[in-house]
Amino acid sequence: MSKIKDFWLGLSIGSKMRMFIILLVFVLLTAAGFNYYIVQFAVGDVSQVIRDISRCENAQDAMLAEEEAFRVYVRTPSGDNLASLQQAVSHTRSTISLLPFDYAEIGPERWARTWRIHNSYQSYSEERDAISDRITGYGSPYNVATALEEDHETAELLMRVYGMQNYIRGYLQTISQLTVDAAGDQYDLKYPLLRSIPYFQLLISIALILVYVSLARLITDSVVTPILKLAAASRSISGGHLEEEDVAVSNRDELGELVSAFNSMKQSTRKNIQTLEENHRLSEQLHRQAMEQAEMEKRLETTRMNLLQSQIKPHFLFNTLNSISGMAEIEEAEVTDSMIRSLARLFRYNLHTVDQFISLSQELEVARDYLYLQKMRFGDRVEYEMIPPQGSPEAEDLQDTQVPVFVLQPLIENAVIHGISKKEQGGRITILTEQKDGCLHIRVSDTGVGMDPETLQGLLQKLKGGASDTRVGIGIGNLYQRLCSLYGEDAMQISSEAGKGTQIDIMIPLQGTGEL
Repeated sequence: MSKIKDFWLGLSIGSKMRMFIILLVFVLLTAAGFNYYIVQFAVGDVSQVIRDISRCENAQDAMLAEEEAFRVYVRTPSGDNLASLQQAVSHTRSTISLLPFDYAEIGPERWARTWRIHNSYQSYSEERDAISDRITGYGSPYNVATALEEDHETAELLMRVYGMQNYIRGYLQTISQLTVDAAGDQYDLKYPLLRSIPYFQLLISIALILVYVSLARLITDSVVTPILKLAAASRSISGGHLEEEDVAVSNRDELGELVSAFNSMKQSTRKNIQTLEENHRLSEQLHRQAMEQAEMEKRLETTRMNLLQSQIKPHFLFNTLNSISGMAEIEEAEVTDSMIRSLARLFRYNLHTVDQFISLSQELEVARDYLYLQKMRFGDRVEYEMIPPQGSPEAEDLQDTQVPVFVLQPLIENAVIHGISKKEQGGRITILTEQKDGCLHIRVSDTGVGMDPETLQGLLQKLKGGASDTRVGIGIGNLYQRLCSLYGEDAMQISSEAGKGTQIDIMIPLQGTGEL
């Protein structure tokens, strides 16, 4: 027994499962074979007897139907009755041909009587056909009755046919009775064995159940139990208990190797955790030092920016532009005055705007100044249209919606430089703002040169941080990153078609703008 256990533990999991399946199939086939044998023993001969009895009864019924059809035809020799007689004769002949006629199966007596039926029916058929031909020649039913009274030979032939019908029917009844008696004899012989079948089935079932339970226990001990031990140890490790004893199994298969690897991994993990805890303490110290250094660098950078801005002296620039604007107004140079005022507002917006968000109306005003200057620069080659929210009180409130600062100027600049300026006849820039699906929808579209699908795909990949040869301007790249960090990747959508222009859509939720 120990040798069998050692042999089983040394098998691989695949070999164990194959052997288990083979043994299980053998058990199932054994049970199925035994049940099949029992069924065949119990009902095999019975089904044959039932079939034989059914054929004898069919032959009797067919003979009776033929007799009735023959009598009807004798009384009324019409075409329909003749067809009915022929159909009944064909059916009787086929049922008689199906009667059991195997000497080894039915025995000498049934075989002899069946042989007589075949011979008698052949003789009877000849006599029946002869009388049918004579009756057909008589014509009407009246002629048949008169002919039978006058023609004694035909009357005797008819009576002989009736007698042969009774003779054949009697033989058929005898055959049916003999078949039933044979069935009773077979049942009497098998009855003692049939009574013992349930006991045999019970014994076989108990034996098969014991075999199946033994196989299941064998698989459980060698496959399921080690897996359960591993699962319990894994749950314990996930709870942080690494000091428990190693998992112990007797397997020398893949599961045994897995358990050994698991125990080694647990020991290595315990050592690694100890090392990581020590490294973590050191990392925290380094992190604190790095944070302190970063804070110092941030303060230094702020100081540098403040110094740089102080060197620009924006007040001097604004005062100078205002002086030039005043001189242009005195000289009645209205266009020059408008351009200087627009430029001054742009400088003021760029240098004085320290907030991260601004109202939509202010952003649109700056965009209008920028477009005006570009219009002055390019003349009729640049046309623009600004469609603000209109119609409802909600549309009026939309003007006060807070949007990220510099959200429009980079898009307009990109449309002018890369779209319209490269087109000989120029183009048109349209800025649309509206409320849509709970968001502020801003659309900047142009009728410039546009982009082919490859260039557009490269631009989108570059914006998303992918590898692409397409160049992306600092302004639009910075805007895309800001919008993605605030509202997600779907906040800015770009579509374009070569020769037809480019369209950029921005969706800003109306329930808060967040912070950069």
